Amino acid sequence: KERKGSDRMLNQKLIDEEYGFLGDAIFLNVSQVVMPPKRVQDAYRRFMDDYVANFGMDVVSRAWDIVNNARPKLQKLIGAKESHEIAFVKNTAEGISILANGLTYHEGDNIVIADQEHQSVLFPWIAVHERYGVELKVVKSVNREIPTEDMIAAIDEHTRVLIVSAVQFSTGFCSDLKRLGEACQEKGVIFAVDGIQALGRLKLNVKELNIDWLAAGSNKGLLGTLGAGFIYCSDRIVQDIIPCYAGYQSTVSHVAPPSITTEFDHLEWYPHARRFESGNLSYNCIEAISNGVDLILELGIKNIDAHIRKLEKHLREQSSDLSLPVVQAEDEKHWGGVICVYYPAEHEDDVVRILQSHNIYCTMRGGYIRFGLEFYNTLEQMDIVSAALHEIDAINKEK
Repeated sequence: KERKGSDRMLNQKLIDEEYGFLGDAIFLNVSQVVMPPKRVQDAYRRFMDDYVANFGMDVVSRAWDIVNNARPKLQKLIGAKESHEIAFVKNTAEGISILANGLTYHEGDNIVIADQEHQSVLFPWIAVHERYGVELKVVKSVNREIPTEDMIAAIDEHTRVLIVSAVQFSTGFCSDLKRLGEACQEKGVIFAVDGIQALGRLKLNVKELNIDWLAAGSNKGLLGTLGAGFIYCSDRIVQDIIPCYAGYQSTVSHVAPPSITTEFDHLEWYPHARRFESGNLSYNCIEAISNGVDLILELGIKNIDAHIRKLEKHLREQSSDLSLPVVQAEDEKHWGGVICVYYPAEHEDDVVRILQSHNIYCTMRGGYIRFGLEFYNTLEQMDIVSAALHEIDAINKEK
């Protein structure tokens, strides 16, 4: 029997198999933390079971099989040309920091960035500004939106990188990556994107969007877990970025143990993104990513994207009469499957009570509610969320 609010484009049977454990809970907190599907939970546990059962024998070689099995899946998801353009990192902040610290800067160089960015995106560039004197050209938000043309206008002959989040964490604003990517390509600027709030939920193709560098943790829409993420580095720019870390995993020029190194003057980095992988990786977390991306590909990212946009439009329509401030981009193309609502912080206890009474799990931070939509959510759940918001709104009006 088809559930009310399900999308026929999506395989509901598969979703129920993977997320039946949610029961009646309305989980809308993907913008903060992942709720891993059953297959990811099983794979994560299985890694440790196998590790112990085999007394750790050949664990590293088998673990690199996991890594190399995961690369082409991410390549397919983001539309990369080659799987070797994918490398694994701990999180988004590390992924952005590798780019920020791997470039060689010259006097007068600048970075274009928006004021709305998460600290994981912004702080690496502030650090570069302090360390190397690189100018930060910070584009100001207008009505909680990032003006595309203002970002482009900030580019000049000294701009090295324009960086933006595909979807902003605090507003749900979805940037015009196509327009920004075209401008960067035309002006010879590296186009870098934080994809953590979009990947796995919205369609994003790095080739179509002219993205040179993409970073994302797996602990949100990629359905992985905390402690691992990935970067995409286009072959076009990889030789221009010197890795911050070095290990035998990131270099071609190394000897196998127990031999010792005899070359002390030069490192021959891998000619592709693997140069950014040094030391042992979080193999169990990469196995989680691999299984999470499997589910996304099985469901179809186009189907997921369409479903999330349908849910968002429905919830926004149902909530359009609220007196509470609801963050909403003027143009629907800038909606990113994240809905943010503000309420008076002094009503916190009432808001918590109402949300809990409806079994709604979301982000709450002192006067701010954020709903992150996913493929396992339904129109019926959006109606319940709308009802909860109207109850909160009524308390606000009474008090």
